Amino acid sequence: MIIHTLGPEATDSNDAADYYLKRETGISQVVLHDCFEDITDHLGIYQGDCLLIPAAFKSFRNHTDWADFHYGHVAQLTLIDCFRHPLNRLVLIRRLNAVQDAAYTHPSTSALLKSYLKSVGACPKVEYADSKYLAYRKYQETQARFVLTNERNVHLTSGEDVERSWTPDMVWCVYQIKSNEENRVRGHENFTYKSSDRINR
Repeated sequence: MIIHTLGPEATDSNDAADYYLKRETGISQVVLHDCFEDITDHLGIYQGDCLLIPAAFKSFRNHTDWADFHYGHVAQLTLIDCFRHPLNRLVLIRRLNAVQDAAYTHPSTSALLKSYLKSVGACPKVEYADSKYLAYRKYQETQARFVLTNERNVHLTSGEDVERSWTPDMVWCVYQIKSNEENRVRGHENFTYKSSDRINR
């Protein structure tokens, strides 16, 4: 069985997929996507596969959260499992000599970011990325003032400070994407899987 989730390999979703892969039998491949919308907006393509998504899911593209996703796709998905698995350590980094007065994060962690900004009286423009890994890349590319990301993504310099850190737990949801055999065959005709168990799309 194939399980779809958010990539790249540096994401918490990939770590959760690894954990689930080791815990459960019957999962043969993990397919990593650039954003969750790449999966949720094209469920018909992946009929018969599984989807791994965090309960903290938020989309800045569709302006939806997990509740919207869960109820909005009740006819297409069956919730088959849930498990607890912590996120990698989160850090909020401040650049001392920023070029752009902006703060980058993933929508799911925006409440943490905004709480910090309010506490220090900072009002940068909040920008979103499809993953915390990409948030850090955009922060680096634009020389922005703040980023909230996973600690393992960070290459700290003398011009940056770690302002806050957290190690939150997370609930992960595993869905079966409903299918019939005809749709499953048609949906996979356009995809060629690599020999490895992990595929980046």
